[in-house]
Amino acid sequence: MSSPHPAALRARALQLALEGCPAREVARQLGVSPQTVYRWRRSAASGSNLTQARTRIDELEGELLLCREVIATMRQMMPPKDGTR
Repeated sequence: MSSPHPAALRARALQLALEGCPAREVARQLGVSPQTVYRWRRSAASGSNLTQARTRIDELEGELLLCREVIATMRQMMPPKDGTR
C-alpha cells in the first residue's frame, strides 16, 4: 500500500520526531493528521527492529556454520570409540 504523501514529507516528520518534537506538533507543522505521524513512527520503528533481527539471524547462521565445520574437523581427527569400555 503506497502513501499519498511524498517520501520527503515522511522523512521530515520522522526527523522532527527524532529531534523530540511531539507528534501533534509535527502533524501541525507538516499539515497531516497526528494519527499519520504516529503510524509513520510505528512503521519506522518496526522496520528498524526487523533490520536488527535480520542482522542477528545472519550472525547466528555464521556461528552455526562455524560450529558445523568444527564438528566435521573433529570427526576427521578423532576416530570413533570402539564398542568396548
